[in-house]
Amino acid sequence: MNSKITKQLFKLIILTLLISYGIDKLLFMSLNKISDKVMTGQAIGKLNHFISLKDKSDFIVFGNSRANRHINVDLLSNNGFNMGIDGIGIAYSSTLINTLPIETEQFILVHIDTKNFFNQDYDGSDIGALKVKYKRDPKITEALNKSNKISTLQKFYYSINYNGNVISIIKNYFKPSYNFNTYNGYDPITVSESQEATRDTILSRSLISQKCNDDHKINPIALNYLKSIKSYSENSPNKTFLFVTSPIYNDTCPIDNLELKRILLELNLTYWDFSNLYKENRNNSYWKDATHMSKEGAEAFTKYLLNSIHESF
Repeated sequence: MNSKITKQLFKLIILTLLISYGIDKLLFMSLNKISDKVMTGQAIGKLNHFISLKDKSDFIVFGNSRANRHINVDLLSNNGFNMGIDGIGIAYSSTLINTLPIETEQFILVHIDTKNFFNQDYDGSDIGALKVKYKRDPKITEALNKSNKISTLQKFYYSINYNGNVISIIKNYFKPSYNFNTYNGYDPITVSESQEATRDTILSRSLISQKCNDDHKINPIALNYLKSIKSYSENSPNKTFLFVTSPIYNDTCPIDNLELKRILLELNLTYWDFSNLYKENRNNSYWKDATHMSKEGAEAFTKYLLNSIHESF
């Protein structure tokens, strides 16, 4: 009797798994069809837009919100795209760089900030923002599996990877946030007159000296993703790589910058640190806060960057 119950229970479990697996795959295919048509918004639209043109763009910017807000690719190329995304780190950028066509000639600008590289709490979890492409892009799938940021359940039930993005996807499906055909990925920040006083207060406070910890140890996870970009660059002779740290209002600790510069030099990667570019000539109109430039500042910085690139490449 117990044996019969056990067999029935086993059959029920197997049947439940098969049905749930089938429902999941139907839901996954349905979400794919909807999401593939979404080309706006940071939930998946900008990623879709990037994937649609990555093989033919000649100048691509990768990085976090400071990349997104600070570099106007239209001033650098007639066929460029800024793939800066709020809140991401080197894991996300490295994974997308590895999806680029090896043989295509492209200029790749990777915006990096020291916080990911010397923050021991950084675990590369920003790669999770790419989970919507799990089992849809082989390179992204491989990177996600290797990162251990995808659970066993997510590997079995693919539609789970859309969790947290469905509302934004549906919203942008029915009502796109902007015209993606004229969008280059660059999202400048405009500071209104009513915001200027608050901005000035924030900037003034940032001038207060902060204690600088001289014990800067490289985060091994961040370093591995950096090495992944290095490995890719060695196999992509037609690519030009440039690593950049854009300006901040007041860099109180240069030690991490120097250490990062040393590490990139050891990897034979070109790195330009512009953290203190405007230190001696602070213009508050260039800033939204202590780490993000306004549209005016971003345009000035991009032009400076363009001149530097023309002089060096």
